[in-house]
Amino acid sequence: MRMTKYWISIFTALTAFMNIPCQGIAQDAAKDYTGAIKQYDTSFKGIGPEVYFLPPPKTANEILAEHYADKKSFSKEIARQLLLQRLLLQLRSTNNLGHFQYLMNPMPIAANSWDSAIETQTKAENWIAGYALANEAALFSIKNNDSSNASKFLYQALSLANRTDNRDDIATINMNISNFQLYRGDFVRAEESAQNYHTYAMKSKSYADQANAWLLIAMARAGQGNYKTAENNIIRSAIPLLNKAKAYEGKIFAWEMLAEIYFKQNKFTEAQWFLLQARDLANAKKLSSELAEIEYLLASSKQKDGNYKVAIKEFVQAAELASDENNKQLSLAILDKLGEVYLVLKDYPSADQTYKAYTQLKNELYN
Repeated sequence: MRMTKYWISIFTALTAFMNIPCQGIAQDAAKDYTGAIKQYDTSFKGIGPEVYFLPPPKTANEILAEHYADKKSFSKEIARQLLLQRLLLQLRSTNNLGHFQYLMNPMPIAANSWDSAIETQTKAENWIAGYALANEAALFSIKNNDSSNASKFLYQALSLANRTDNRDDIATINMNISNFQLYRGDFVRAEESAQNYHTYAMKSKSYADQANAWLLIAMARAGQGNYKTAENNIIRSAIPLLNKAKAYEGKIFAWEMLAEIYFKQNKFTEAQWFLLQARDLANAKKLSSELAEIEYLLASSKQKDGNYKVAIKEFVQAAELASDENNKQLSLAILDKLGEVYLVLKDYPSADQTYKAYTQLKNELYN
């Protein structure tokens, strides 16, 4: 009894010293969840509660919910890496690069090494070699998450290319700049470069290049909030050109871009319709490379639309396709969102299993 009163007195003295009122941290619940308190001194009349009750221990489900809350901030990094993965698929080398492979042997491994190689060519007024190397230096920088040097090299490549009459390579560099600026969210400069790309594409009379330019213009305009114009650019300009070129992969990509524009407007039904068109075309032409991404986007739209049970089915399908393609970055994005859906539905065993798979893959990719 004296010992119990002694510890309560010590606790009271400490809280008074720290200027923290005991009543402020006392629990409202009149229950000992720990089972540690058997009896206490009922005659104690000091400051504070007669007994300090600890909160109940967290349940496994509460701990799991905390894990999901903690990982939310990393979802932005996963989305950024998916955009980077798409960007790398859109970038191109210049047509004449094969003539200058010897200038990249050994391959430069740092920005200053690229600078030196480019400077050697520009001092000799070898503009073609200079812009070919600068463009490759930009692609190297993008792959290594060096946006500052990537931007520098891309505009250096364009400046050197503009000293020549190589229209196809000037178009390629403008296309690379537009894609890069879309990735960075600089939509005004992205549109400017896409317009330049379109000018050269018109002169080359390439339906596929003209369509690709319209897609870039549309995405830049959507980024600036000009959704209706962007939709028309794809539906009325890009897709008819892709039909003429019989560029089925490009058309699938165009449907996906349209879906993304509708996502931005929270128009999920419209977005799903375009994604279904993309999926049907991919299956009809046996172009499986985009199916995992399409299923992922479909599932994401169902999740945002509150159609959770269908979302689970499509996330699982997307996960299988991503695994077949060994697309680990997309697999991580799928696990990230799939677990969230399980948690909303309070399917805690599935949420726990998905979180463990997510953690394992995240550690593999980022550690």
